[in-house]
Amino acid sequence: MKKVIPVALLLASACNSSSDSTATNAPPSDISTMAVGEVRVLDPSDIPNGIDLPSGSSARDYVIIVGNTNPTIDAVANFVVKADRSAGGSPDLAASADLSSRLNRASQSINSATPPQQAFETKVRAFERQHLLLRSKSAPVGATRFSLRRSLQAASVPSVGDVLNVDVPDGSGNDLCANYFQTQAVVASVSRRAILAVDTLDGPPTLLFPQTVLDSITQEFDNNTFVTDSSYFGNPSDVDGNGRVILLFTGEVNKLTAANSNGGFVGGFFFGGDYFPKTGAAGQSCAESNNAEIVYLLSPDPTGRYGNVRSASSVRQGTRGTIPHELEHMINAGNRFFNPAATAFEDNWLDESLAHIAEEAVGRVSRGFTDLQTLTLQDMLPGNQAASDDFNAFFFQNFARLAYWMARPDTSSGISSNSDQNLSSSGADWAIGRYVADNYSNGDVRAFTRRLAAGPDNGIKNFTTVAGASLDTLMAGWLVSMYADHFGITGLPGKDQYRSYNFRNIMPAVAGSVFSNTDAYPLEVTSVGSGSDNISTEVKSGSGDYFRLTVAANAGPKNVKVLDPNGGDVTYPGAHVYVLRVQ
Repeated sequence: MKKVIPVALLLASACNSSSDSTATNAPPSDISTMAVGEVRVLDPSDIPNGIDLPSGSSARDYVIIVGNTNPTIDAVANFVVKADRSAGGSPDLAASADLSSRLNRASQSINSATPPQQAFETKVRAFERQHLLLRSKSAPVGATRFSLRRSLQAASVPSVGDVLNVDVPDGSGNDLCANYFQTQAVVASVSRRAILAVDTLDGPPTLLFPQTVLDSITQEFDNNTFVTDSSYFGNPSDVDGNGRVILLFTGEVNKLTAANSNGGFVGGFFFGGDYFPKTGAAGQSCAESNNAEIVYLLSPDPTGRYGNVRSASSVRQGTRGTIPHELEHMINAGNRFFNPAATAFEDNWLDESLAHIAEEAVGRVSRGFTDLQTLTLQDMLPGNQAASDDFNAFFFQNFARLAYWMARPDTSSGISSNSDQNLSSSGADWAIGRYVADNYSNGDVRAFTRRLAAGPDNGIKNFTTVAGASLDTLMAGWLVSMYADHFGITGLPGKDQYRSYNFRNIMPAVAGSVFSNTDAYPLEVTSVGSGSDNISTEVKSGSGDYFRLTVAANAGPKNVKVLDPNGGDVTYPGAHVYVLRVQ
């Protein structure tokens, strides 16, 4: 059961008035001393009597973020924002529509149904972590799995036309090692790093793909995907000794998407069971194992025999981003499988974050962008078809998923166990990984992500150790940056925005496309003043809730209190209040 910790945020008129002070000895609760662009991190103990905003002659604008940096995954804190008016006064809420919207959606999350790709990824990754053991009491240093590596001999590289015997995990079953399909696949293209094969049950390869397309897939893998993922996450393992990754197009992947589905599709997957011996102790072997590096991919289906018509062109375009994503999972799993110090596969949220980074990293290389080039929408979409195809293959999905988190940051988190189950959490896990890579890699993103993918630590420990900063520090910078990024705020610290993207430029158009509404920056920020409405909401560990306090010139003093519903001090783990002065 999730731990729910109630909290309340009370905003009221202050009892005492004072001038717009700039005294350096003012207490941390007096935010009038903040300069424009300054960020103040407040713990509940810093503000026992609330956050003071004395009256002043100038207009002021603040963003207040109630954060939850509890490292416990999916810990939830419920709280209430109370905007009380003085007797006889009138509400001065800056945006009552925001208030009504939040009240109407307080118990909802802006998420579409779990897309098929993410639903199946959840199943695969969960099975790996629960049933494929990297250590056990009987093999404390993983002796069984290392015997596979010791017995490797260089395998011959197949030629075009050769037939491979392949076992494909049955996605409809619960045991991916015990339930699988035995099939054969014809080798259709071989390159320096890839063996492309097509399931014989799907038809002759050249009737599904023109040979030029088959060769373009392996060439893109060699020249872009493999070299990029390797430089970002380390070289893939080579359990079969042929120096290549098998790209298997099979109708068994097509079956994972319901017939007549218009809610997305499963483009492909990697399964860690392929690293394990076929026989051995439970948890240390996998009967399905091909003892090879394989990415299972959606196959062209021109007649819809598997439920949905899939043209060669749609499969080619639709799997371009899938391949680098799944290759990251392969590299990450291989790093841990062959590391005696590794005790488990990487935590789901961080593995997904890196796999999403793999997509856009390959996109950057494809378009000739550098790792830390600050991209705008115009950079990525200069107006030609090739750029549009690359944008849709490698960039758009990350932005679209992030738009869902931004629309309701109170309902999901980037460090959630649901990071591969809903759009908003997966968008957030990419964004926080990208933010930390931008600002804590000392300018070398690839070395940073290689260290994350290498392990042997997992999850929060891995993330904070490689970054060299606490979760509190990383979350503070990320949450502020999601509001402040490229907003042009004078004096904003460099680490409070992204280096790789201009989100203020990109996200309005993406959100307009995703939500079919006006092009506005999609981050939900609730305006608060001295009204009488109560706002019930929550914040999950690894996220924050945004409030904006805009005060006119010569307005009366204000006081913001962070309280639990009973009026006591906030005590939940990871409770922080971040204040950014915008004006």
